[in-house]
Amino acid sequence: MHLLNTLLQASSSVADSAKKASAQGAEKAAELPSAPVLEMMANGGPIMIVLLLFLLLAIFFIIERFLYISGRTKLDFNMMNVVKDNMAQNRPDAALSYCERTPTAQSQVVATGLRFLGSNMREIESAMETRANVELSAMESNLGYLSLISRIAPMVGFVGTIWGVITIFYTISQLGTLEIGGISKGLYIKMVTSLAGLSVGIIGFTGYQLLLRKIDRFAEKLQEQSLNFLEMLNKTNS
Repeated sequence: MHLLNTLLQASSSVADSAKKASAQGAEKAAELPSAPVLEMMANGGPIMIVLLLFLLLAIFFIIERFLYISGRTKLDFNMMNVVKDNMAQNRPDAALSYCERTPTAQSQVVATGLRFLGSNMREIESAMETRANVELSAMESNLGYLSLISRIAPMVGFVGTIWGVITIFYTISQLGTLEIGGISKGLYIKMVTSLAGLSVGIIGFTGYQLLLRKIDRFAEKLQEQSLNFLEMLNKTNS
């Protein structure tokens, strides 16, 4: 019985000690200062200026391309009905005027087909296809910059990583000892630039892929609209 009491007292004291140690650890963790974002970026060195510039450019091109593409890819599902009605009334000029008033890729492609009325179907189809390619190329014009940023930004971050490693070894050679306080600056440069480079690359690549997918989806719809127009002309001529 005495032995059992002794064991219980010992286990109780061990549990109390564990609780105190856990509480002290939590207090010490709470006392640790949080690293401000701007301070971390500043510790990244001059490489962070380049990456910040890439980030601003990526955001600019994403917004600029999104607004332009959204405006040019609007579809007027009533357009074919208007064109068909005017063609049935032998008023191609009215149909052309309606298309020219709408600043979208769809209306410009259909307007090109109306301008080539009187030519054979193959020439009309070729002209409309050429106009569609011009419109799609205009939408993709600045997407190359986003692709370039998404590729270069991680490389620039890797340059910062190499520079951080060089700084670490230089500090070690000067101090002659391996102390965390002496190499912390190099570690900051190494980790912060890597994180920033990858983050900018991800933003640029994501924006590039989403906008490119938006253009591809519209190209499929534009091809369908062109086919409907050609079928309508074929029925009218027959």
